[in-house]
Amino acid sequence: MITRRERSILYLIAEGYKNQEIADELYISEKTVRGTQMNLMRKWKAPNVSSVIDHALERGWISLYEVLEARFSKRST
Repeated sequence: MITRRERSILYLIAEGYKNQEIADELYISEKTVRGTQMNLMRKWKAPNVSSVIDHALERGWISLYEVLEARFSKRST
């Protein structure tokens, strides 16, 4: 299970946001973003953030369709 904050960060990572951009978008510190990434990597024994995203996609905690939809809708504005 993941928290709402973890899910928000995962979506933005999957959309290609950098840590500082995620922090700005969610009104949190970059340190909080990095800490959340590290916690998820530890929790799921993932070697890197890409593996964390794969794990979340496989379990249905984030949706590839929603990630892509959000990413492309932001480009068209």
